[in-house]
Amino acid sequence: MYLGALIGRLMPCRGWVAGERHAGAEPLVTGRCRPYDESTLRKKARELAQHGGTEHVARAVEASVERAVGDSGTKAVAYTDIYDQVYWTKKPAYAAPIASRGKRMLAATFFGMTFVGLGIGAALAYFLSWHKPASPLQDALEEVHAEPRRAAWLSANLRLHIWDRGGSSRPSLRWAIARRIPYLTVANGSTLWTRYRRPPRVHTRFKVPVFVRRDEAVARGRPEGTNPEEVIFPAHPSWGRRSTKALRYRTGASLSTIDLRNLDRVYKTRWPCNENAIKALVAVGFHRNLDRGLTRTHSRGIDGRWARLRAREQALRDTIKTLPRAMRKAGRLVRKKVACAKERATLVATPAVKGARMPTGAELFCKNLMLLVYNRLTLLLRQSPIEEARTLTPARVHELLLGQPLVAATTGEATTLWLDPLPVAPERALQQEIVRLFNEQSLLLHGRHLSLRLRDPTSPSS
Repeated sequence: MYLGALIGRLMPCRGWVAGERHAGAEPLVTGRCRPYDESTLRKKARELAQHGGTEHVARAVEASVERAVGDSGTKAVAYTDIYDQVYWTKKPAYAAPIASRGKRMLAATFFGMTFVGLGIGAALAYFLSWHKPASPLQDALEEVHAEPRRAAWLSANLRLHIWDRGGSSRPSLRWAIARRIPYLTVANGSTLWTRYRRPPRVHTRFKVPVFVRRDEAVARGRPEGTNPEEVIFPAHPSWGRRSTKALRYRTGASLSTIDLRNLDRVYKTRWPCNENAIKALVAVGFHRNLDRGLTRTHSRGIDGRWARLRAREQALRDTIKTLPRAMRKAGRLVRKKVACAKERATLVATPAVKGARMPTGAELFCKNLMLLVYNRLTLLLRQSPIEEARTLTPARVHELLLGQPLVAATTGEATTLWLDPLPVAPERALQQEIVRLFNEQSLLLHGRHLSLRLRDPTSPSS
């Protein structure tokens, strides 16, 4: 009952208190005589999160995507990005540049979001991770591939993993190629395709050459069987040879001739399958701050210094092990050990004077619930033969159906929800299509068959 009430309160773009005021249909789901108080749902959501609810819901989100990919019978494309969520506080807190706020430095929480495109124009949410302000995209990528089971599924079912230029640095790509991730990203800056003289691999549909060369900066130390490449692709393919500007795409996948000829289209699927999906979730309250507590901690910069120090110390220990005993006290090695000790002492002495939001409350649990509903709704809409219905966002579905007033009629074996039809004919057609899709799911409510019906405004009984 708590989960049913929570989902009803999360998807509309309102706060907890406003959700209570508009929860008139909640007693139908819970069987209570009145909606839950917002304080009750806050408390229960926190309890569910603290007792493992977040992990259970996150696994359900992953399972919904894995089933959909398995049913499609083809390999999918994954997309990962960082979403920054602003929070307002008067207490000292760590901050980061927020894109939607004109790159101003604001207190924030970063979320790594991974979507999986099914090749049918639909993208499902797969994984959500929590990060400190100013965390790089590589942190989100590492979190996705951290669990062996999830990493194994991604390796077996993905043909491409696309992310933006924030993850195009040499360390990020070396990390990806070492794990045999079939990545595709674009490098910062641009070049001229007229600078290259080697024979082109293919030509675009507008007869512009596409050059493919080995990515030497990433290939050093690569595992056997991998082949990182750099693709020089025209920035404006439709302009033909009139434009000499080109972009440098970097990939660790074996791209086909068709992919190379349309590489800009392949990469730009990141917009409908990743960027637009995040915006659609934000439109229904995904950006809501449900927990505002701050935890005293170190900044992301200090965490990075700790990681680099541990890597230096491990490399130094490995070097010392390979040397003869007589050479282990060489002056150069001693100086490195002293430098590492000084760096460690400096980091240990750094005080945690500012706060950051940590995943200790119910927000990550609620966000995963929203992703689960988003996936189910997306798969349901994809069953429609109407193109406009297949591309509806959760906000539009709420306007057309879920947010409309209704009258419930309950009999011994069925519950019927009567809704007023929308006055505009195109929207009424979409409303009818959504009602049809919901009724085809054979929904049950407290053991009774649940059906939706649109009232006939011309009928005398209505």
